[in-house]
Amino acid sequence: MVERSWQRCAAAHNVDPAQGWAADILSGAEFRQVSGRSVPLMRAALPEMRRLFDLVYPMGLLVLLADPDATLLARCADEAQSAHCRRMGLQQGAMWDEAIAGTNGVGTCVRDGDPIFLGQGEHWRFCLSLLASFAAPIFDAQGQMVGALNLAAFHGDSSRPAAPLLMDTLTLAGRRIEEQLFRTRYDGRKVLLLDAADGCSAPLVAIDEDGQVVGATRAARTLMHWTDEMIREQPNLLSALEGDDSPSFRKAEESVIRTALATTQGNVTRAARTLGISRATFYRKMRMLGIA
Repeated sequence: MVERSWQRCAAAHNVDPAQGWAADILSGAEFRQVSGRSVPLMRAALPEMRRLFDLVYPMGLLVLLADPDATLLARCADEAQSAHCRRMGLQQGAMWDEAIAGTNGVGTCVRDGDPIFLGQGEHWRFCLSLLASFAAPIFDAQGQMVGALNLAAFHGDSSRPAAPLLMDTLTLAGRRIEEQLFRTRYDGRKVLLLDAADGCSAPLVAIDEDGQVVGATRAARTLMHWTDEMIREQPNLLSALEGDDSPSFRKAEESVIRTALATTQGNVTRAARTLGISRATFYRKMRMLGIA
């Protein structure tokens, strides 16, 4: 991922790595306009940012939130870091688009849609060489990227030994933000988990009282090969899962059945009604999946 970004910086962005650079900062009016488009994201993300900062600040890390254009929306940092943040452009309204800043955490993350870790010397610009950066994308209730969550440090490679742990912690925080966005969007609907989360997105679906799918996260769309048009047609969840006999679909179907039973305290009639199928069909699926 870093190599691809460096290639873009050299061939497409024409960014000189040796050239000095300072982030452009939006004016107050410009920032209000930009941040106004990200109100749902900020509302869901700020509590999670504060929780994350409590975990990482002893390591000298700060927490940043960016929109899908790599403009910084919010920051959690120790007061002692404020001056350094201003010098580095790690503040509200700073624009970190990869095309102008070169390879960097939030800019490259939103460009590729994948998590990234940049240690000492892995940012494209030499002036950022001592910056360490961890970034993970955040997706909205329609599976579209709405921003990135970032951990940053000024002490180069000192955080590299803990990089896997920090990246996993960051990814989990991003998933919780995504889930909050999803549950807020589909408030009042039943939300089911199709499988264990693997990556930045959890495979969640929202269904109506007839068991028809009304919403799905990015991971669920990928698992089920759903497009926006297919979701607009509101497929029945279990009917869609029956269409494929692969292990992943069987596992998803079992997860749906077990979740329905759990939410109805084992009442099969209510669980079947929740999923929009008959009681006999529900029992058949239980036998087929080996659910007692």
